[in-house]
Amino acid sequence: MKLDFIYPPKTDYSDHYAQGKFDLTWKMVVFNSVFLFIIAIGYLIFEPKAFLVAVYAWLIAISLNISLYLFRKYKLIGFLYALHGCLFLVYTLNFLPNIIHAIEFFWMLVMTLYTFFAIGKKAGYLILIINFLGIAYYFYFSFEENIAHLTQHIQTYQVTATVFNIFIACILMAYLLRQFKNTTSYAERKFKTTNVELENQNRLVQAQNEEKTIMLKEIHHRVKNNLQVITSLLRLQSREIEDEKTKTQFQDAVQRIIAMSLIHEKMYQNENLSKIDLKDYLDTLSIDLIKTYAGDIHVTLDINSQLDRLGNNSLVPVALIFNELISNSLKHAFVDKKEGKITVELVPKEISAINQKNHIKVKDMFELTYKDNGVWTSPIKEGTFGLELIETLTEQLDGKVERISDNGTTYRFLLRNIE
Repeated sequence: MKLDFIYPPKTDYSDHYAQGKFDLTWKMVVFNSVFLFIIAIGYLIFEPKAFLVAVYAWLIAISLNISLYLFRKYKLIGFLYALHGCLFLVYTLNFLPNIIHAIEFFWMLVMTLYTFFAIGKKAGYLILIINFLGIAYYFYFSFEENIAHLTQHIQTYQVTATVFNIFIACILMAYLLRQFKNTTSYAERKFKTTNVELENQNRLVQAQNEEKTIMLKEIHHRVKNNLQVITSLLRLQSREIEDEKTKTQFQDAVQRIIAMSLIHEKMYQNENLSKIDLKDYLDTLSIDLIKTYAGDIHVTLDINSQLDRLGNNSLVPVALIFNELISNSLKHAFVDKKEGKITVELVPKEISAINQKNHIKVKDMFELTYKDNGVWTSPIKEGTFGLELIETLTEQLDGKVERISDNGTTYRFLLRNIE
C-alpha cells in the first residue's frame, strides 16, 4: 500500500530552494510523528513514568503536521517544530534521571542542523543557544544524579533503546546532509533551466521588438513621404493663386504639414522611437521656417530644453504651437529689422491637482516659454486662425497660455506631457 502521507503536498512556492525546504520540513515532521508514536509505545511498556511526556510530544508533532498541511507555511511550522523538539529534549535530559542520556545530544544536533538549513541563521542560533543551555544545566545539576541512578538500575532494554535511537539519529543526520546537497543541486539545475528558457524568451522578444521597430520606422517613413507629396501638391496648386492673402494661407497650411512631417522623419531616423531630441527637432523646423518667412533678416534661435523626453501625444501639438509662434514672429515681429532673436525654454513642472474624490494627483506638466525681441508693426488680431489653433492645442494638452508684451513678445505655456 502506498503511504501518501509521506509525500509533501503541492504548494505555491515558485522558489526552488523554498520548495525543497518545505519538502524537508514535511518529511521531518512526519518522521517525528511516527517515531514519537513508537517511542511512546516503548515507554508505555518499559518506562511508564516517561509515557505521558512522550504522548505529549507526539500530539504536538501531529498538530504541527496538520498545520503544515493546512497552511503550507514551512518557516513558522518548522521553527515551532525545532523549538518544541529542543525544549522536549532539554526536559528529558534534565528531568528524567532514570534513563540513559546520550540520544538527546544527537537529536539536538539534528534539530540544530535542520533549523540552520531550512529556517535560517537567526532561528538556528536560537536553537543552538537553547540546546547549549540545556546541556550545560544537565552537566552542572543533573549529571551526577543521572549517573548514580544508572549505576544501580540500568536495564538491558535501556541500552538497546539508546543504541537504536543513536542509530536513527545518525541516519537522520546523514539524510539531512544528503537532502541539503540534493536541494542545492536541484535548485541549481532548475535555475539553469529557467535561465536558458529566459534567454530564449529574451531572444524571441528582442527579435519581435526589432521587427516591430523596423515596421514602425517604415510606417513613419511612408507617412513622412505622403505628407511631403501633399506639401508638394499644395505648393504646385498655390502657383495658380493670384490673391496674395490666399497664397499666404496656403503657405501657412503647407508649413503646418511640414511641421508634422518632420516629426515622422525624426522618428524613423531615431534608434529610440519613444524619444526624440526636441532641440534637434525645433532647430530643424526653425531653419525651414526662417527660409520661408525671414527673407534677408538674420534670425538667431536659442533653444534650452530641460525635458528628458516629450510624450508622443504631446509632440504634434507642441510642434504646431511652435510653428505658429515662430511663423508669426518672422512675419510680423522683425519687419524693418536686419536681425532678430527668438528664445525657447522648456522646463518640467509638477502640479498637484484634486480630482472629484478629493484625491491629490501630481500631473506631469512642463512650461514652454517663447520670446522674441521684435517690435510688432501691427497688433495681434483676436480670433485669427493661428491664435485659435494655439488656444485649441493648449486646451488639448490640459494647459493654459499667457501673452506678455515687454521688450518683445513673450508667450508662457503650462502644458501637460502626455505619453
